[in-house]
Amino acid sequence: MKTIVAGTVVGILFATVNQAQAADPQLAHAVYFKVKEGSGDAKGQLVAACKKFLSEHEGTVYFAAGVLAEEMNRDVNDRDFDVFLLVVFKNKAAHDKYQTDPRHLKFIEEYSELWDSVRVFDSYLGAATAPARAERPDRPDGGVERIPLPDLAASFAGMIRGKVVAKREGQAVVTVEKVLRQWKTNRAEDSESLIGNRVLVAGGPSEASKRFVAALKVGETIELDVAHKTGEVLTILELTPDQRQRVAE
Repeated sequence: MKTIVAGTVVGILFATVNQAQAADPQLAHAVYFKVKEGSGDAKGQLVAACKKFLSEHEGTVYFAAGVLAEEMNRDVNDRDFDVFLLVVFKNKAAHDKYQTDPRHLKFIEEYSELWDSVRVFDSYLGAATAPARAERPDRPDGGVERIPLPDLAASFAGMIRGKVVAKREGQAVVTVEKVLRQWKTNRAEDSESLIGNRVLVAGGPSEASKRFVAALKVGETIELDVAHKTGEVLTILELTPDQRQRVAE
């Protein structure tokens, strides 16, 4: 019964993703991995591998990979997995091409030794009521979309490169493209879990760093010296010489 419920929930959850044609519906490909070793290291390796080999395939509408939410433990929760992968394809043809893509096959070849079992749920998605958008800072209820920091990236400290995809008051939303360096103070379980995810970046205690965040423009790619100190925000530690010049008074 849990298997039926899991497949149904995935179909309902992503039925709001925009579709071009009802006759050629989008297909949600959900995969649940049970790793051989229950350690965070094995889970982190698998999540990072999913992002490296299974993201950005042709025909992908949505991609996500992460670990089991430990606090979600109601009687109805199926907890017999460690890592979750979701890829929404624009149609079945895109899914079928993905299955035989060399990157997908390499993922299986190199990382299948990490899991004990894998369960796959494929669902066609119903027609959407509105187009899906990557960033929705203003919600009808007046709230703001939550952008969580990946659990495995908690206590991160280092340099990242990413693209500014949205602005908020005092913050920038950045899609992380690469982790360039990790400082000695880094305590993240898996720094690479930042890659491919959106994160909130705020200025540090200096007025220059705050002005720098305010000056960032949507669409630009930037390198940032940041650390996770509290909440779900990465705080700028120090500006580079070029960045200081950019906001010099």
